[in-house]
Amino acid sequence: MGALRSYDPNCSHRDYDSEIERLRAQMIFSWKKEARTLAWFGLRDGMSLLELGSGPGFVTEQLLTLLPTGSVTAVEIDAALVDAAKRYLQAKTDGRLRFVNASIMSTGLPENSFDFAIARLIFQHLPDPVRAAKEVSRVLRPGGKLVIIDSDDAVWGLADPRIPELSLMMERYSQVQSAGGGNRLVGRDLCHILDSAGFVNVDFEAVAVHSDILGIGAFLAQFDPDRLLPLVTAGLISNEELEQFRASRLTFLTSARPVLMMLVFMACGTKSSCTE
Repeated sequence: MGALRSYDPNCSHRDYDSEIERLRAQMIFSWKKEARTLAWFGLRDGMSLLELGSGPGFVTEQLLTLLPTGSVTAVEIDAALVDAAKRYLQAKTDGRLRFVNASIMSTGLPENSFDFAIARLIFQHLPDPVRAAKEVSRVLRPGGKLVIIDSDDAVWGLADPRIPELSLMMERYSQVQSAGGGNRLVGRDLCHILDSAGFVNVDFEAVAVHSDILGIGAFLAQFDPDRLLPLVTAGLISNEELEQFRASRLTFLTSARPVLMMLVFMACGTKSSCTE
C-alpha cells in the first residue's frame, strides 16, 4: 500500500468508471463560465498553456478547443489517468498537446516556458500549496499568469429544500482529504497562496451555477450517494447514515421545486517581470 492520498480515483466512488464520469459531469456544469473568466484573466489563443492536474483529459479537450492555435502541456501525477487521457484525446490533439506524468510539486519542466497555467481542483489536495505555486511560477515566463480554480466547503452553495445529512457527508469527506494532506476549505486561501508564492496583481472571482438554468440533472453526479461507499468501507459513516442520505436526497429530488446552487472560486496571479 502507498501513502494515504487526498484524492484517488480508485477510491472515490463505487468504482473507477463511475468516478471518471463524475469528473466529466463536474467539468460540464461550470466550464462555460470558467472559460469566460479565464479569458477575462487574460488567456488568449496562441499562448503556451500549462494544465496542472489534467486528470482524464476532459478539461484538456476544452482547452484545446478554446486555444485553436495554442499549445497545451498537461501535467498529471496519476499514470493511469495520463493513459486514460491519451486514449480519450488521441484523435484530437493535432500535435498541440504534450502529456507529462509528474507532480505539480516537481514538474521537471524548464523554467520560463509557459505563458499561462491553470490548476483546476488540484490545490485542495496539496499538503504544501505554496511550494506548488512556486514551482508553477518557476516554469512561467515573466508576466505569465497562474489561475487556481477550486472550492471551499464552507461556502459551496445551497440545496433547497435542505438535505439535512449533506453537511455531515461533507465533513467526513473533509476528514479523508485532511488525512491525506488535503484541504477542502482551500478556496478562502487562494489569494494568500499566490501572494506567498511571489505572484503579483492577485485577483479573485467566483463562478456561480444554478439548477434553474442548467437543470437539476447537471448536478446529480456530485451528490450521488454511491460516492459515500468508500466512507462506509473506511468506517467514517455507517450504513444507516448512508441510507438516511439516500432518503433525504430522494425527498429533495421529488419536491415541488428542487434547487441547487454551487460556487467555484478562481484566483489569478502574475509572475513578476522584475529579476531578483
